[in-house]
Amino acid sequence: METINITRSCCISCLSRMEDKMEKLNTRHQNLVIIIILFFLGVSQIFGQTDIHTFQFSGLPVYHWDVVNVNSPNQDQSRIFLYFKTAFDELTFVREDSIYKAKYEISVVIADEDNFQVDGKVWQEEVKARNYEMTNSRKFFSITYEQFDLPPAHYRITIGFTDLETKKTRPDKKKLKLKDFRKGKLAISDIAFVRNLQVDSLGVKSFTPEIADYIVDVSRELHGYFEIYSRIKDENYEISYHIRNAKGKKIFTHNYKRRSDGERTLENFPLSLGDLPQGRYELRLNVKQGNQKSDTKKNFFIRWTDMPSTIYDIDLAIKQIKYIAEKSEWDKLKKADPEEQLETFKKFWKKRDPSPGTPANEWMDDYFNRVAYANAKFSGFRDGWKSDMGMIFIIFGPPSDVERHPFAVDSKPYEIWYYYNINKQFVFMDESGFGEYRLLTRSWEDWRNLIRH
Repeated sequence: METINITRSCCISCLSRMEDKMEKLNTRHQNLVIIIILFFLGVSQIFGQTDIHTFQFSGLPVYHWDVVNVNSPNQDQSRIFLYFKTAFDELTFVREDSIYKAKYEISVVIADEDNFQVDGKVWQEEVKARNYEMTNSRKFFSITYEQFDLPPAHYRITIGFTDLETKKTRPDKKKLKLKDFRKGKLAISDIAFVRNLQVDSLGVKSFTPEIADYIVDVSRELHGYFEIYSRIKDENYEISYHIRNAKGKKIFTHNYKRRSDGERTLENFPLSLGDLPQGRYELRLNVKQGNQKSDTKKNFFIRWTDMPSTIYDIDLAIKQIKYIAEKSEWDKLKKADPEEQLETFKKFWKKRDPSPGTPANEWMDDYFNRVAYANAKFSGFRDGWKSDMGMIFIIFGPPSDVERHPFAVDSKPYEIWYYYNINKQFVFMDESGFGEYRLLTRSWEDWRNLIRH
C-alpha cells in the first residue's frame, strides 16, 4: 500500500479555493536567491556541454512533478499548481535519535518567451521515517506543492530538486501555456489526479494530489478533479470522459449530467484503474452546456513500485537491454508470451542484483537511468539509446574524460571518450555534419568481454 507524507503545513486544499497562507519572501532577497540559482544552473550547463564527466550522473535524486492550470481569482491572471513527489528510497536519510530525517530543496524559476524571469521560489522540506526500512521504501512518498498566478501566456519553467544531504541536484525544464479561462462562454481547467477527497455543500473541499506520470497504487481510490467556468445560466452540463491506452484504443468511457453551480463549478469523478496494466494512458474530458463545448486531456502513467521510475513500457525496456543480454536470454525475452514477459524480465535482473536482500536493484536502476540520460542527450534522427554514443554510455557509463574537436581543420568534427578504468577509448565522428556522431572504433566482441554480470 502506498503511503504519502504531505510535507506542507496542511492537507492540500481545493485548487482555486485554497488561500495562499505562505509568508511572502522579501522581493529583493527572493530575486537575489533566484539569480544565484540561475547562475549555478547556467554554470552547470556550460560545464555539462564541455565535458560529460563533469555531469554528476550517479546518485541524482529522482522525483516526479505535475502542472495543473486553473482560473485565478485575480483579475487577468491564470493560476498554476506545481506538485512534486519523491519516494523515500530516493532521499538520503540521517539518523537523529530514534528517527530518520531527510531534507530536500526545490527551486522554481519561471521565465517568459524572451527568457526574462517573471516569477520563482525556493523552499525546503523535511521528511521523517520511523525506521530504517522506511528510508529504503518505494511505497512511502513525500509530496509538496506551490502555486503561481501569472497573465495567460507561454512560459518556460526550470526546476532544481536538491538532496540537501548529498548536495546533488537534478534539473528539469518544461514549456507551458497558461490558459485564459475568461475567454468564451464555457471553459474547463486542467485535470488533477487526487486522493483522499473531502466534499462539503459547496463542492470539493480538500484532497491529496497525485502525480499523473507516477501512479503506482491503483488499488486505492483515485479521482479526476476539474473546474468548470461558465457564463451561461440555467443550463446543466453534459460531461463525458474516456481513457485510451498507448495504442490509442478506447478502454473506458462514461457519460453523465451535472447541474451548474453558477459561474464556477467544482467537479470530480472516480477513476477505476485497478485492472489496467503498467503503461501510458490518456484521459480525455468533454463538457457540453447548451451549444457550447470545451475539452481537455491529460496523459498518465501506471508504474510498478519495484521497477525504475524511468521504465514506461515493458516491451521497450526489453529491447533496451539488448546491449547486456546473452543471446539465450535475449531470445527467451523476445519469445515470452505477454503474460510471462514481466516475470521473465524480473528474473533477468534478479540474477544481476548486487544486493539481493534490499528492495532496490541498484544495477537495474543505474542501467535505465543511463538509458534515460542517453535519450535526453543523444537523440536525433533516432532515439538516443539507439545511437552509438548512447550505446557506449549505457554499457560503460559516463566516460572518465572527453576530448572534443568540433572545428577540426583536417577532419570532420569528432570526439574521443576515454575510460581509464578499463583502459579503453572510443572515437565518434560527425560524418554527416548533422550532429549524429558515429562510432569509428567498432569492436563489439571486445566490448562484450568487458561486461561482467
